[in-house]
Amino acid sequence: MWQVSIPMSLRRLFSPSVQMALGLGVFGLAGYLFVALTGHTLSTDQANLAVTLYFVVNVIGPGIFAALEQVTSRAVASGQPLGSVVSRVSASGGSLAAAVVAVLLLLAPFAVDRTLGGDWVLFAEVLATPALIAALSVVRGLLAGLQRFNGYAMTLTVEGGVRLGLCGLLVVLQASEAWLFGLAYLGGSLLAALVGLLWLPKARSASTSPAPAVPPVGKALLALAAATLLSQLLPNLAPLAVNSRLPLDSVVALAFGQAVVVARIPLLLLYPIQTMLLPSLTAAVAKGDHAFVARRIKLALAVLCGLGLVYAVVFTLVGPWLLRTFMGTKVDPATVVTMLLAISTVILIGAFVAQPALVALGRDKTITLGWAVGSAATLAMVILPGDPPFIAALAQTIGPLLTLLVMLLGLRAALRRASTVDATEATDQRGVTS
Repeated sequence: MWQVSIPMSLRRLFSPSVQMALGLGVFGLAGYLFVALTGHTLSTDQANLAVTLYFVVNVIGPGIFAALEQVTSRAVASGQPLGSVVSRVSASGGSLAAAVVAVLLLLAPFAVDRTLGGDWVLFAEVLATPALIAALSVVRGLLAGLQRFNGYAMTLTVEGGVRLGLCGLLVVLQASEAWLFGLAYLGGSLLAALVGLLWLPKARSASTSPAPAVPPVGKALLALAAATLLSQLLPNLAPLAVNSRLPLDSVVALAFGQAVVVARIPLLLLYPIQTMLLPSLTAAVAKGDHAFVARRIKLALAVLCGLGLVYAVVFTLVGPWLLRTFMGTKVDPATVVTMLLAISTVILIGAFVAQPALVALGRDKTITLGWAVGSAATLAMVILPGDPPFIAALAQTIGPLLTLLVMLLGLRAALRRASTVDATEATDQRGVTS
């Protein structure tokens, strides 16, 4: 029998890490091109609606159901029977989706008129989002728990690729309604969930040893869902507030929403940064090497400050040109608004960099508290009188700054407490040996 030897370079090319990077690239690019294509293709009022849908879906989707994905992955990775996990998380996801839909229906009288311009078709797409993202989150959680990262990467590629393809088709067909682009956006999630099913094995026990039947719904899931919701709500509050305060056909509101999307591009760096940080920090905590955690976070934040300063200057200078060229923006945001959006992005990255250290130290409540404080401050500020874009940009800077401060203070307290415990244990051990 002939054996084909695959060169190491090709193996690396098709490795799960490379496929994950490509999938994240396609997925991220699709989001930005969605905003760019709608800005170039649709009228101002319809483009505003499309951008609003983009922000709302990102709050509802990753904001809430990332917790379901993580709980699913943890249950599978712990060796619980796959069939049992599927049945439990499906029920959990359905319950969570139903609760979100109920809240959205309660908010409908305000949200549809003030945020979606009275477009009930778009609101129907918003109502469909929880079920779609819940299904996709369960599939991705199962793939992650089974360590089938090729399949996970494929769901990212399909979700982004389908969005790009369908939006491109709508541009060619000269579609003029925001809800059509909304269908294209959600269609990517639907097909990604279906494709992900192809990588899943048939329901069977993932382990021959008995595993505790821990239900995925409970205090842990709800706390995690609250944290992920707040972490997505905080970056998206400002554009939603501006859209609700300005007329639907406002070119200023559209320019602000597009500026937020472009300013957030560096957030794509969070995925590899968190992926690299969390395992090493967790291992260090397990060994009691808390000094390593402190050094690593200080180094990461120092590098972030240097690069962040450069980014803030560059985006302030070339941001308006990028918006006009790639987003079709008709008016330039004020320089101070552009600068504040760049600074807020750097601060958000700082919060996401500090978060893995808190996770490794088991300080989940500090994470939730940080995002809650930042979201509350942002929400309180965006309704203040004044120029809506400036007020929103200022709120989008102060809110994340408070989040970062809460996390850093909590991290310092946790490291000091851990160092004290380590010193006490070392003293006791010396006393025993002497």
